[in-house]
Amino acid sequence: MARNNFKTVVLEVLDSRTFLSLKKQFNAKSVQKYVLTIPWIVFQIGKKASLGYCVGYTFINLVGYPASVNGKSMQPTLNPPGPSLGSGWLDMDWVWVNCWRARRYNFSRGDLLVYTSPKDPHEYLIKRLIAVEGDTIATGERHSQPVVRIAQGHVWVEGDNWNNSVDSNMYGAVPKGLVSGVASHIIWPPSRVQVLDSTVPARLKPSRVTRAEVKMEWSTRPWHQFWKVLLYFIRN
Repeated sequence: MARNNFKTVVLEVLDSRTFLSLKKQFNAKSVQKYVLTIPWIVFQIGKKASLGYCVGYTFINLVGYPASVNGKSMQPTLNPPGPSLGSGWLDMDWVWVNCWRARRYNFSRGDLLVYTSPKDPHEYLIKRLIAVEGDTIATGERHSQPVVRIAQGHVWVEGDNWNNSVDSNMYGAVPKGLVSGVASHIIWPPSRVQVLDSTVPARLKPSRVTRAEVKMEWSTRPWHQFWKVLLYFIRN
């Protein structure tokens, strides 16, 4: 009986040692697997985040993005005065900024341009395009020069609210390279969803602008004129 008890004790000791050995191996494998899994998870998250950032950044620069309009310089077109106008971002007008048109410099008089401030590179402004390159604008007493001719590669922009606007009358014509987009629609609040008008309002006196002579570019010439020029060179 004692011998049987001794065998039982020995077996129990051996079983406990085997269990502890297996437990240590299991814990070691689990820890090793856990340690190897963390970098893989971090890598996957970083890869997806980088891909999402690249896609989003490309979409914004090529297509467009929504933007809130702060301030009163574009009243009454944007942020019209009234009880609904507050200081919160949900109380402001939100517009859709079309970046594709800006990349192609496809804008004309009356468009609402979104551009980097010539005075502060961290600030974006929205103003109305009044005159394009080659035009001459009579500024009156609002600018240091009563008459300004818009230089090549520049545009003249002004706020719809003359009494509360810092625009080209303060810092001159804006380089076209600073323009990042054209505001085409009001998308918020829902009661004001609409397409933005691309004409210079009468209150901004569009007659002040003397338009430049439009020179016909090859891209706008009729197709038969290309053949005429080609035949002329062949004959000569």
